[in-house]
Amino acid sequence: MELIWTAVAIAIAAAVLMAFGRRQRPDGTQNQWPPGPPKLPIIGNMHQIAKGGDPFHIALTKLAQVHGPLMTVWLGARQPTIIVSDHDLAWEVLVSKSPDFAGREFPALPYKFVTADFRTIVTSNAGPHWHGLRRGLQNEAIGPLGLSVQAPLQESDMTKMINDMIKEASLNGGVVKPFHHIRRATIRLLARLCFGPDFSDEDFDTTMDILIEDAMQYSGDSRLVDAFPPARFLPSVKRTVVLTEKLKLRIAECIGRHLTSPPPPNCYAHFLLSQSFPREIAIFSIFEVFILGVDSTGSTTMWALGLMVQNQDAQLKLYQEIRDRTTRNEKGIVKVGDVGKLEYLQAVVKETMRMKPIAPMAVPHKAVKDTFLKGMPVAEGTTVMVNLYALHYDPKVWDEPKRFEPDRFLESSKNFQGKRGQYSFLPFGAGMRVCAGMDVGKLQIAFVVSNLVNAFHWSNAVEGEKPDLTEAFTFVLAMKKPLEARIVPRGI
Repeated sequence: MELIWTAVAIAIAAAVLMAFGRRQRPDGTQNQWPPGPPKLPIIGNMHQIAKGGDPFHIALTKLAQVHGPLMTVWLGARQPTIIVSDHDLAWEVLVSKSPDFAGREFPALPYKFVTADFRTIVTSNAGPHWHGLRRGLQNEAIGPLGLSVQAPLQESDMTKMINDMIKEASLNGGVVKPFHHIRRATIRLLARLCFGPDFSDEDFDTTMDILIEDAMQYSGDSRLVDAFPPARFLPSVKRTVVLTEKLKLRIAECIGRHLTSPPPPNCYAHFLLSQSFPREIAIFSIFEVFILGVDSTGSTTMWALGLMVQNQDAQLKLYQEIRDRTTRNEKGIVKVGDVGKLEYLQAVVKETMRMKPIAPMAVPHKAVKDTFLKGMPVAEGTTVMVNLYALHYDPKVWDEPKRFEPDRFLESSKNFQGKRGQYSFLPFGAGMRVCAGMDVGKLQIAFVVSNLVNAFHWSNAVEGEKPDLTEAFTFVLAMKKPLEARIVPRGI
């Protein structure tokens, strides 16, 4: 039966593909598309993207090397997408013409269910509603006052994390899996930013952890439906729809029970309720903070630790900087206020984000009006994706881009200077739709990395075997196999 539905989906998709191919601009002329690889009926360019088994962002980078930095690809039967792989073009999309490309493009499944019908910060088009939500998040939850009270709480979380890792290592021959610990610490931080500095609920932390995992899992079918819209009729996709609808109810229950009484000032929930946003928007705007913040922060921290295991000289240099330039609290924890003083730490974090951008294809943009890109007409409604990975690995900008070299980001370095370099390092995007949580994300990553390197020496879980840093790109760029490493307390 599944095969029959698949055949029906393919047949309908063929008609959709033909219709998209004939789409006209409002003035009646045919759309003009940048050059790109030749497509096949139904599947578009999916066969070329899947060839060789490369992750999506790497496959598109290789195609751009053949077809140019402004390239059209067909992701199945949907309307073609423009892929940008050049720093000047990326800047035009993200900054110079940011209002023209300020729309969003998300698959209806499952995002419609867990974003209040695309009315959260990341999923809504730019406008008064989007601006109001973003202003509230940045001024209330992650504004200077909101963050100032977090420092001692973050340091307390770090003490707990280190102690939990010591216990795990003692039971596992000195080996730990740090991802779970980092996720939980990030959930606790975000929960306080959303519900107030006194918020503490272990049941909430556990439930939120599971909800995030389930939301990530259900996103798989969204790519199939996005490429082949008739696939929504497949039984397996229908099952995902049912599970996503149940997930929506679980999220509403988990977050909604903390919105029954007035939240304290200077938290995101207080802003959302004080501005009389509909309850559904308040709930899923809060969930968006977790779905975007937890795995992105956790995965980037994991990449940094994995790279420290592979590059022992860099780990030693970072440890020495921490010991020489921080005072640490009575429990040996690097203070939040000292993180910004550590130049090499900041270079390690930047180099990690260069090599492993958490969203290598950024969030898809959509033209909200007829406009131009490099002088070429772009019709309203056109999806444009910026390949940040291609920018971060451009050999014209980065010397030996595949080599982990934090020194390239040091102020004394001449390898990263001028406009070209600034335009080519965009791990959080740029322009009016730059990541709203950029500053708090960078702070948390640097805080965790500095403390874990200060507390432990990190090495291979199995002597002689390097950690597996194979990429798995789903919602974020994560490790295909979560990091396992051997830790030895440094006696702090």
